[in-house]
Amino acid sequence: MSDKATQAVILSRVSSKDQEDGYYLEVQTDRLEKYCMRKNLHVLKRFQIVESSTKGDRTKFTEIIKFIKTQRESVAFVADKVDRIQRSQKETPILDDLIRKGKLELHFNSEGYIIHRDSTAHEMMMWGMGVVIAKSHTDLLSENVKKSLKRKIETYGEWYGPAPIGYLNKRDDRGRG
Repeated sequence: MSDKATQAVILSRVSSKDQEDGYYLEVQTDRLEKYCMRKNLHVLKRFQIVESSTKGDRTKFTEIIKFIKTQRESVAFVADKVDRIQRSQKETPILDDLIRKGKLELHFNSEGYIIHRDSTAHEMMMWGMGVVIAKSHTDLLSENVKKSLKRKIETYGEWYGPAPIGYLNKRDDRGRG
């Protein structure tokens, strides 16, 4: 591992506004600041973001990457877990490129490993598996929601959102759509 990676960027992320209200961003940031102190990393910037890592453009994530690219020295990108940075493999080429160039190290506090230019094949596999597991978790959640909505329609005849084109948005005496 390079001795140059004394500069750090902290990422605390939740996926939705609902999660933002639960103080989880502050809890993540506090834990990561303590991690940086233990590892003797100087925190350049803290990013607390509310952004899905699977839907839409990741504008905040892109902002973090741009910030990292502007730094002269290697930067430790510190997150609690792999799934705080990514839940799909679309970011992997971007991160891989920065790692290979020696511009970036990925530090995962809870999972206890660091990915850097000289990482072993085993360490790289651990990161790759972390991404696959994070994506699998997201896929399973999506599948369960779809099953629940399908059951709601089949069992109760209740639609779960705005009525399709050609139907009225009405509620019965129990408030069901």
